[in-house]
Amino acid sequence: MAIARMSLSGVRNLRDAAAEFDDDCNVITGANGAGKTSVLEAIHILARARSFRSSRLDRVRRDGTAPLMVTGEAEDGVRIHRLGVGRDGDRTRVRIDGEDAGNLSALARLLPVQVINTESQRLLLDGPDVRRSFINWTVFHVEPEYHEAWQRYQRALKQRNAALRSEQARLAVALEPELVAAGEKLDRLRRRIVEALEPPALAYMRSWLDCPLPELRFRSGWAQDEALESVLKRQRETDLSMGYTLSGPHRADLQVRCGGMEARYRLSRGQQKVVVIALLLAQAELIAGQAGPRPVLLVDDLPAELDPDHRSAVVTAIRATGGQCFLTAIESDALPVTSCSSFHVEQGTLRKVI
Repeated sequence: MAIARMSLSGVRNLRDAAAEFDDDCNVITGANGAGKTSVLEAIHILARARSFRSSRLDRVRRDGTAPLMVTGEAEDGVRIHRLGVGRDGDRTRVRIDGEDAGNLSALARLLPVQVINTESQRLLLDGPDVRRSFINWTVFHVEPEYHEAWQRYQRALKQRNAALRSEQARLAVALEPELVAAGEKLDRLRRRIVEALEPPALAYMRSWLDCPLPELRFRSGWAQDEALESVLKRQRETDLSMGYTLSGPHRADLQVRCGGMEARYRLSRGQQKVVVIALLLAQAELIAGQAGPRPVLLVDDLPAELDPDHRSAVVTAIRATGGQCFLTAIESDALPVTSCSSFHVEQGTLRKVI
């Protein structure tokens, strides 16, 4: 999938603009604070109806009040899809090919995007929530059954937790079969994805790292020598006293270890960055390999914390994915890129460099 053109208005400090993009590589340059990242943010909003910098679209609106609108055309090699995301007042509206989107999952499936930026290192540095989200998005795009199973599990978990808080033990027990069925399916799909993700991720790491190769360990969220049904039964009294479900897929994690330690403690900042990039590129490769749309890569400030050799290797790998990419830098010569469309942002104005 590639974004052929995009129009935006009301996005942060950017002036209203329209641009046509290359279906391969696009480089966006400009001084710090000029609006480079905001252009990537607008693309992300077009693809997911949300920002990667803020949990609320209202914080993206110019001056916090201006109507926000991002529209565009995405091509999949067969047809052109018209997309639009708007935010005015307290309402967000999403349109796909002239129709209101029934849910945001339809938009996400149509135009998958992957962000690679300094915040991506949260995948190693933050808690399990970030890594669960990474796994969830991967499975969502690869396994058609996942979204329904995830919705079933979330619904059953919410209902059981409500029963636990109100001390309705019988109701909590009655909800457990659905929680177990959906939870075990989630676990199987996640494990399958992690097994498929590991070989391409390690292949990238092997090329880029001169230290012991990291390993991926998936943890289900409960003791693996015990069935989820048994765990829920054994912990039921504790769950009742706490008012929530202690174990299950909602507590899953993907550990990245290196030399017997968590990677965040063993690796330098630069090494951490290439490990995360390896995971994200492996994710994009896996999604594309399932005959789905190839993710659009949004790469912000790649030169930060990467020496020229690693920078060149990563750019080569990004270009080799065959998908559309957008890369930002202060100066174009910081990125070893040729045969691309170039854009410059200055004081919020986006223009194409001829």
